[in-house]
Amino acid sequence: MTYGDPARGETTKADGAYLELRDQILQGKLKPGSRVDYVPLSAALGVSVTPLREALRRLEADHLVIRVAHRDVVIADLTRAEAVELVTVRRELDLLAARLAAGHMSDTELARARTLVATQDEGEALRYLRAAGVPVSAGAMLNVNRAFHRMVYCGSHNQVLIQYRDAISTRAERYVIQARQITTIEPDAYRLLHEKLLAALEARDAHAATEMMRAHYRDLDLDFATVIFGG
Repeated sequence: MTYGDPARGETTKADGAYLELRDQILQGKLKPGSRVDYVPLSAALGVSVTPLREALRRLEADHLVIRVAHRDVVIADLTRAEAVELVTVRRELDLLAARLAAGHMSDTELARARTLVATQDEGEALRYLRAAGVPVSAGAMLNVNRAFHRMVYCGSHNQVLIQYRDAISTRAERYVIQARQITTIEPDAYRLLHEKLLAALEARDAHAATEMMRAHYRDLDLDFATVIFGG
């Protein structure tokens, strides 16, 4: 395996190891609760232990792995408590982002979001996410949807809000991927809601934009805590 491809968001072996391990955790290839064995894992990734340790430190900051007794590293469990807390926070952040974006999103930003929704261009979505420094998971969440929602956040022009969103996105994505293995949503359902949200943003209607974001949770089963663990 070769790392260091800037087009994939990789600049070092540690970057490549981080993205590969992140994908494997998000997609469930590395099972929750399993112990990380450095020697075979570094061999499988084609890197030495040093970049692997650096990658694991980044994954620990993402709450995807935890350190036990200051030595062993295990894949973090998926828990009902964490899922409920993530849904609660993410929902409120999403609603706030939609309300603020209705008042602050520029015409240029709206036009770019409109083009993405109209074309559903995966390549453009990947370029946007990588330029923003957002790690991309191959074959995980639909990157068009991820890019669109980050555009809405950026349209709020509230840097603290954007930073909070990015800080929990990886942690929440793991649960969303799990939920999508239980309930499947048709791509047109995403596109239709995105079009309606965009219309509200273009009309500068903060109330309508907030309600359309709320509809995402109702119509797309975004309450992943309930989907995974039940009501």
